[in-house]
Amino acid sequence: MVMSYLFSLILVMDIIVSGWSFGVDGLSMNYYIMNCPFAEGIIKNTVNMALQSDPTLAAGLVRMHFHDCFVEGCDGSVLIDSTKGNTAEKDSPANLSLRGYEIIDKAKEEIEKQCPGVVSCADIVAMAARDAVFFAGGPVYDIPKGRKDGRRSKIEDTMKLPSPTLNSSELIRMFGQRGFTAQEMVALSGAHTLGVARCSSFKHRLSNFDTTNNVDPTLDTQFAKTLSKTCSRGDNAEQTFDSTRKQF
Repeated sequence: MVMSYLFSLILVMDIIVSGWSFGVDGLSMNYYIMNCPFAEGIIKNTVNMALQSDPTLAAGLVRMHFHDCFVEGCDGSVLIDSTKGNTAEKDSPANLSLRGYEIIDKAKEEIEKQCPGVVSCADIVAMAARDAVFFAGGPVYDIPKGRKDGRRSKIEDTMKLPSPTLNSSELIRMFGQRGFTAQEMVALSGAHTLGVARCSSFKHRLSNFDTTNNVDPTLDTQFAKTLSKTCSRGDNAEQTFDSTRKQF
């Protein structure tokens, strides 16, 4: 029930932050049924092969989709490379650890052989994340297609991404600005059942937290000890969110 609710919300997130509506000129479930009917199968197969080689990439694809959508909508702008005159989203410190670009590139390459210039990279990112959820043991859910690729990608726009240092009130406010309730924000956070966190993202809570407390007092004492032990290995040490980092 919880997972079903979570991915219903991911679908809602897709629609809200994309800024597109249903209809002739908007998103639809069967957007490519006539002009590129094999697109979804190609993406699913590409994701499946990649995850068989490295199951941890499931979390990477879901995270990429979120980072794409939360900035300027689900427009694929996170894929754009920097140029001499512009530093793109991809090279923001918040995005340097994104993974799975090669999967999107491979899917795009195969789709272009079948129907060149039809399927947007934005849709490929969204469908790849959906398929990653399925292959990682999550629920099956469909998404509307028809997103258009953005042309703007600027490092300063990634300031809109939620920082790992935000507290619950700040997160609720930030997600609220995107049209989500507190309950929906918590449900979307459930996607963290996949993947890991690096110590650099939360070590500030483990020592010298404030003038009164060395450790963040809101942390469970035993959990704080576990995190401290993990982070004794350095900023890049990884802490799993639960016991199955590769599966829902």
